[in-house]
Amino acid sequence: MAGTETGSVVPAAAGPVCGFALSCRLQGAAPDAVGHLLKALEEELETRGLVMGGGVDAQRLDVFILPRKGVAPSRDDRLALADWLARQPACFEVAVGDWVEAY
Repeated sequence: MAGTETGSVVPAAAGPVCGFALSCRLQGAAPDAVGHLLKALEEELETRGLVMGGGVDAQRLDVFILPRKGVAPSRDDRLALADWLARQPACFEVAVGDWVEAY
C-alpha cells in the first residue's frame, strides 16, 4: 500500500512508471517557431497518451516524456517521437534516451 487518500488506503502502483529523455539543438529558431514546435510536440504526445516536462531556450529543447496516468505506452513511441522531432525544420542533432524507470 502506498499511502492514504481521503482517509482510505491507496494501493501501490502496479509497477514502475518509465519515461525517456528527448532533446534537440535549435539552430537560429525564432521564438515563434519554437512556440509552434512546442505546441506541435504537445499535440503529437497527446495522440500517444504521453506528456512532457522539461524546458526549452533559444539553443535547446530538453524534455522528459512520461505516459499519462492509466496509459500503457508503446515501446515504439520513443523512436517514433525522435523521428518526428528530426523532421522538424527547427531541430538539429536529435537525441533520445532509453526507457528508464522514472518513479
